[in-house]
Amino acid sequence: MSHALKVKVAPSRADIFVVATTNLAAQPVREFEPAHIADAPIGGRVVIVDQMALMAESLALVLHTAEVTTSITRESSLDAVVRHVRAFDPDLVLVGATNADAVDAVRTLTRSGVKVVVVTDGTDRIRVAACIEAGATGAVATSDPVDTLLNAVRETVAGRRLLSPTTERDLLGELQLHRRDHAMRLAKFQNLSNRESEVLWALMLGKSASEIAEESYVSIATIRSQIKAILRKLEVNSQLAAVALAYQAGWTRESFRTPASQRGF
Repeated sequence: MSHALKVKVAPSRADIFVVATTNLAAQPVREFEPAHIADAPIGGRVVIVDQMALMAESLALVLHTAEVTTSITRESSLDAVVRHVRAFDPDLVLVGATNADAVDAVRTLTRSGVKVVVVTDGTDRIRVAACIEAGATGAVATSDPVDTLLNAVRETVAGRRLLSPTTERDLLGELQLHRRDHAMRLAKFQNLSNRESEVLWALMLGKSASEIAEESYVSIATIRSQIKAILRKLEVNSQLAAVALAYQAGWTRESFRTPASQRGF
């Protein structure tokens, strides 16, 4: 069941309904009165980077009540996002943590001097931690009250960080533990050669040895030899077991090419 926050605005404007995309079943529908916000508007310019249209537009509507000029980009290309941000020249960028390239976006934007706050649905704590490590000044949750979002924008635009040193240290500690566990799960896969990794990935896609051989322009005997090497290095007895182990570990053919500092976020 969806729940909405009803935002009362000036008589000349229609009522605005901001629908949260997280589970608010335990929270009653309530009215939000931004009168005190109008008395102390935030102002400034904010870019919202989120591929979820409903969330992005809801955030923009809320910020509008505080006289914040917003621009939304739902581009899937990081280069396009960066171009949009540079053209708009914002005081702050809100990046949705659910975006596939959220961490890269935060890293790229903050390196160019842009202030970034992450918007999270509360289920992606490790990704948020990675965004903080990449340079974000803090995070706000979609389940938080509207006042929390507005205060986060006000504080960040004013040049203050949202997270206490203790909270930031705890988040980064969780991220390091996550990476260590992830690295342990992937340890066996690091023994695979580039070609063996490609063959394993093809097996994960459901391709047979003969199909892999045909696509690779090599003999099936060569592919079978590579499969045997994969099974030996992963210490499993069948192709099915190798594929299952790869999925359980979160392995992809790009894993062995990723710098250790970025594996598992």
